[in-house]
Amino acid sequence: MESLIKASMTSFLDENKIITDRQHGFMKQRACLTNLLECFESWTQALDEGFEVDVIYLDYRKAFDSVSIWRLIEKLKVYGLKSKVIQWIMSFLTGRTMKVLINGSFSDLMALLSGVPQGSLLGPLLFLLFVNDLLHWIISSMIMFADDTKLWRISKTTNDSQILQRDLDALMNWSNKYLLKFNPQKCELMCIGQSGSAHREYYLQEGTGKYKLQETTEERDFGVMVMRNLHSRVQSSKAATKARSLLGMVKRNFRRLD
Repeated sequence: MESLIKASMTSFLDENKIITDRQHGFMKQRACLTNLLECFESWTQALDEGFEVDVIYLDYRKAFDSVSIWRLIEKLKVYGLKSKVIQWIMSFLTGRTMKVLINGSFSDLMALLSGVPQGSLLGPLLFLLFVNDLLHWIISSMIMFADDTKLWRISKTTNDSQILQRDLDALMNWSNKYLLKFNPQKCELMCIGQSGSAHREYYLQEGTGKYKLQETTEERDFGVMVMRNLHSRVQSSKAATKARSLLGMVKRNFRRLD
């Protein structure tokens, strides 16, 4: 039943071009590879032109579990889904319960008041629709893979860092409005191509205070080690080490190798 609903929804979304092309998760002809290629194309071009790029890796708190069902339903109405489909989805999402098993003992049943089911066919698609309007809140560049989100801006003038900070503030306003919280402690800043002469700081609002984003010089992005200078030496070294390890295992377990 889920596959029938998903197929119908996907066809409608594709025909009306509703899901942004900045979303690469769970989409046809898009994947981790296309996500990385688009990022590297933009970043390397900026470096070739002599500019720096401030990239912010954003992280949600329990993304799929925190989706507000009622706010999701309102978004589905805005996207133009038929009322009967929306009613079916509401029935699919509401009335769910859970319990926890620890050392052979179950907790009492608890009602699930938010979230889309992980491991379901419809869950990922519903999450994509929930975060689909993120781009409407910012003017910098952004790319997504489901809940994996990267925000960046090419630093050409001192005003660019201010624009990026305003975009972060706008995303926090979106987060508060739709109750899908970012995790400031896990969000990180990478200043690509930074010579060290400039020092830019960015903050995320957390409660009544502000949290300064931690700066990193390398980040694992879909299994690829991204360095601040965009060199591939670390990634190549890790791949070679893994290959040598596998070859060693083969040699230890086979008496003869042609």
